[in-house]
Amino acid sequence: MTVSCIIIDDEPSAIEVLQNYCNKIASLQVIKTFRDPLLALEHLSENRVDVIFLDINMPQLDGMELANVLQKPQLIVFTTAYAEYAVESYEKNAVDYLLKPITFERFLIAFNKVQRLLKNKTDSDDEKNETKTNSKEVIHIKDGHKINRIALDDIEYLEKDGHYIIFHLDGKKVISRLSMKDVSELIPETDFMQVHKSYIIPIAQVEIVERHQIKLRKTYIPIGKTSRNSVHDFFKSKH
Repeated sequence: MTVSCIIIDDEPSAIEVLQNYCNKIASLQVIKTFRDPLLALEHLSENRVDVIFLDINMPQLDGMELANVLQKPQLIVFTTAYAEYAVESYEKNAVDYLLKPITFERFLIAFNKVQRLLKNKTDSDDEKNETKTNSKEVIHIKDGHKINRIALDDIEYLEKDGHYIIFHLDGKKVISRLSMKDVSELIPETDFMQVHKSYIIPIAQVEIVERHQIKLRKTYIPIGKTSRNSVHDFFKSKH
């Protein structure tokens, strides 16, 4: 799935940063960039994109005002140097709120959220049209200088190691500087479960649940003391 976007920001350096990040992701296409929000609004009145990366503090028309006057609903990721707009941005149903200076890791989290929302919409439209697609849901993870495209179905388990998360896949590992909170925003909670302070597992791969550990298809994962009751209650409710 190719995701189209525009970038709206009155600062050329901010546009350059976001455009550079977008260029690192093969499936993300920048259609246009705008320093003038009024020109951007004119473009959006006749053209549709998948997501808008939108600065808040701009002359003539700020990002919040622009979001209010859009004629067609759009996915919006707000970008700003001011944290105080966070609550208002979510009231506008923004996908995410990126606080400048924006790191590439944080940008990737926002992009993965956008991608999931678009896939869910596509799946919903397919069901209405009584058609099915076999496309796998994917996330994009930075590992060193590489961007890895990971299908969620290929994840065997996730392991925290210091300031990094190890994605254990079939036959390889991807290591990224993320927190458990970051990961929880990347993966659907209906399909994955944190069973230990250092482990997240895909629910579909669970074969046996014991008191202190869980057997997945290819390995055993410990159950943490603080998670034990909730994990056992969850799997008991499935039987």
